[in-house]
Amino acid sequence: MIEAMSQKLSREPIAIIGMGCRFPKSPDPATFEQLLVNGVDAITEVPAKRWSVAQFYHQDPQTPGKMNTRWGGFLEQVAEFDPAFFNISPRKHLASILNNA
Repeated sequence: MIEAMSQKLSREPIAIIGMGCRFPKSPDPATFEQLLVNGVDAITEVPAKRWSVAQFYHQDPQTPGKMNTRWGGFLEQVAEFDPAFFNISPRKHLASILNNA
């Protein structure tokens, strides 16, 4: 029965009517495609506006409370994120901001 349903469903035409995404150095699908086509590396040093590398970085990965990298993939305009759209509570949203600041 499941196989019959699967075959029937797979024959139904579909239409993709929209797409959206945001990645480091890519605010939209077209820019992301060009980034991939051109082999652009979207990893950068931690932006000063995100957090203090001097405060949190240490080259020794065993150092408690520190990270051992200065690099990451960072989205621009993160303040535009709409937590309500994704059904994320204000409390969880605030916690995620504090954990990723």
